[in-house]
Amino acid sequence: MDLQQFVGKEINNSASPAGNWLHHTLDHIEKGKATISLTVRPEMANPYGNIHGGMMSLLIDECIGWAVLSLQSENNYTSLNLNVDFLYSIKVGERLRATTTVVRAGKKIVNVDCHVYDMQDRLLAKCTSNLIATGMQKRLIEQEAID
Repeated sequence: MDLQQFVGKEINNSASPAGNWLHHTLDHIEKGKATISLTVRPEMANPYGNIHGGMMSLLIDECIGWAVLSLQSENNYTSLNLNVDFLYSIKVGERLRATTTVVRAGKKIVNVDCHVYDMQDRLLAKCTSNLIATGMQKRLIEQEAID
């Protein structure tokens, strides 16, 4: 599948229902790398009006998914771990971007790094994650995602 067709588009009909809920934009994708962005909505906030840690983790995991998908592997992967350091907050209404790089794609394990920035390039969060090859079947991204 040519993932370039999704670049610059808001993703709202992909194989990931949780990712669709984010309404993120795929800003960049190449083999082993992906960048997504979104505006923090009120329903993503903690009681202080900043992005909730769970929401930050969700967008990180979604960005990781795009980077792993870009490998065009025969395998399907699921997370073994997701280690997130929350460094700064970001308020509702502000925009952020996450960038994931595949560090190593082995036969069974994929290791990635993800960094989340605000639009002033302040590092909001950083993450490392390992994913493992699985026999589970994934749903394909539907054509409507780009319409």
